[in-house]
Amino acid sequence: MMRKTAYRDSRIISNIKYIVYKMITWVFCSIIVSVTAHPAADLYSPANNTTKQLETRYGRIVGGNEASIHRFPYQVSIQLEGAHRCGGAIYTPKIIISAAHCLKLPDMPELYAVRAGSTEHEQGGQYIPVRNIYLHSQFQKPNLRSNDIALLWLQLPLQFDYNTQPIPLGTKTDIADISKKKAFLVVSGWGATAEETQVGATRLRYAEVQMFNQNYCKTALAGKEPITGRMLCAGALGGGRDSCKGDSGGPLVSYSRGQAILVGIVSFGVGCGRTKYPGVYTRVAEYKDWIEKAAKKM
Repeated sequence: MMRKTAYRDSRIISNIKYIVYKMITWVFCSIIVSVTAHPAADLYSPANNTTKQLETRYGRIVGGNEASIHRFPYQVSIQLEGAHRCGGAIYTPKIIISAAHCLKLPDMPELYAVRAGSTEHEQGGQYIPVRNIYLHSQFQKPNLRSNDIALLWLQLPLQFDYNTQPIPLGTKTDIADISKKKAFLVVSGWGATAEETQVGATRLRYAEVQMFNQNYCKTALAGKEPITGRMLCAGALGGGRDSCKGDSGGPLVSYSRGQAILVGIVSFGVGCGRTKYPGVYTRVAEYKDWIEKAAKKM
């Protein structure tokens, strides 16, 4: 009797162990299946989260990532006879800052207009004709790269709201701080998303870039374009993040003061997003006095 009872107890214990083993196995397999069935679940691990942040942060190609205008309320589309030509930045309700090379017909301001407060350059927001165009006096042949800056005076003032706001000018101190901290800058616009295409983006896009050392910039572009102290270079050493055709005149912005400040104006470059060839921008801090004086005259 005792042997039979002991045998039965042994069988019970074995069955319990088997059941526990099966439960552990089932739970383990369920976890594996769950993770496999939902690949996104592992995005919260530090390693994978870093990868996803980089993909989002740096964008894909030259055009960067799409964004709503409320993130860049200072951005405007400068239009020639109703078609997007260049970008610009809001300085005051009636004054827009852009690149001089964008405005091929400065004596015919009636052909130009500005669209502000819209993610799409073709519709929405505020559409206001230009009254006057003021180019920098030293933007002239043979070198149309230097002093590439202009102001547009609107016929009517912009109405500031959530999607339409001015942007303050960067100073030399800001530039020094950006260089020291190696802070990211942001360029935005409706330009081409790749060098080989002539088609611009319909919706606003942006890309994060970094300011290049001035000596590196001069060396990189030696034999192609002379780089002066009134220009700055920004991009990525590995390429792939840059402004392009249709972005000219648009804003290069820093957030180093806790707010957006205008540090550059898209001017020119060797192709778009090429390795070791940064984009070149008009250095706004060098023209701060000129902008303020010109604005008073307008």
